[in-house]
Amino acid sequence: MKVSIEYCGTCNYRPMAASLAKAIEDGTGIKVLLIHSRQIGAFEVRADDETVYSKIKEGYFPDYPGIVEIIKGKQAKLP
Repeated sequence: MKVSIEYCGTCNYRPMAASLAKAIEDGTGIKVLLIHSRQIGAFEVRADDETVYSKIKEGYFPDYPGIVEIIKGKQAKLP
C-alpha cells in the first residue's frame, strides 16, 4: 500500500506531517511519502491514491490515531 501526506510548506505543516507519518509507520509498518504542496493550507492524507483525510475539506487537522485506524482497515482488506 502506498500512503502519502501532502502538506503546506508555507504554513509550516511539515513537522505535523512528519509526526503523523511516524504514527502511521509505527502503527502499520507502511513507509509514508511526504509531499510539499503548493496549495495553501493543504494537509491531505492519501492511501493508494484515495484521499482518506483532507484538512482543506474538514477545516481542522486529523486525529492521528483515527488516521492510523483508517490505514489499518485499508491494509487489512488487501489480498
